[in-house]
Amino acid sequence: MMTMENDDTSRLPNETCVRMAAQIGKQLLPQGSPYVEGAEIAGWTMYSDALGGDFFDYHDFRGVCCHSKTKMNIIVGDACGHGLCSALLMTSTRSFLRARAMKPGRLAQVVTDVNILLHMDVKESGHFVTLFCLSVYGNERRIEWVRAGHPPALLYDPVKDKFISLYGEGLALGVDPEHVYQSNSRVDIPNGAVILIGSDGLWEMQAEGDGTPCRKVLIDLVRKHQREKAAVIGGVIKKQIDICCGDQPAEDDVSLVVVKFT
Repeated sequence: MMTMENDDTSRLPNETCVRMAAQIGKQLLPQGSPYVEGAEIAGWTMYSDALGGDFFDYHDFRGVCCHSKTKMNIIVGDACGHGLCSALLMTSTRSFLRARAMKPGRLAQVVTDVNILLHMDVKESGHFVTLFCLSVYGNERRIEWVRAGHPPALLYDPVKDKFISLYGEGLALGVDPEHVYQSNSRVDIPNGAVILIGSDGLWEMQAEGDGTPCRKVLIDLVRKHQREKAAVIGGVIKKQIDICCGDQPAEDDVSLVVVKFT
């Protein structure tokens, strides 16, 4: 076993170690958009520091697991705090979720089991992770989601020109190992519907100077660009976040995944 004395990284400057860790963290994020029949998906994360606790991930096990032929899992998570500790917590949660999702079980059971595993690591530390997990079922026009202490996702119905919050009960992961998570679902998702899954850094951000909530601006942007592709909508929102931040770095990590039904 390698000891700290023989570990070359132990002699690296702290700044170099942070850069290495940040590079690894970026590599763990999806490098492209997955293909889902009947839907487009695009996502991004902006960290307030070199390292962050926000993450998003796609579980595409179609063709790998016999129980996963039609659905795509989309995860947006937020580990408490900032910096190295939250980044490590994020990495563990991502690994737990991927390993458990490859086994049979509904989305709620996956989150329930991961909560038990995470609690074993963080108990008595006060650390926790919030999650919003969404399953998109191909061309069935059906979604299923589990909310674990995370802000609700926002669904835009272009037929009714209406925004719907995707609520759901559920504690943050790592708080109570006995908590049982529940699934929520919607069917008949209309053509052109857009779903925004964001971290609290997105929904709580305010414009620099006048304190105008960015949430209202984002809603207007979705209406304006509803006919664009998911990647375009996500890009427009990212530019708006830069405007809201102004010359200052964001106070919190910001993550967004856009799902558009085509």
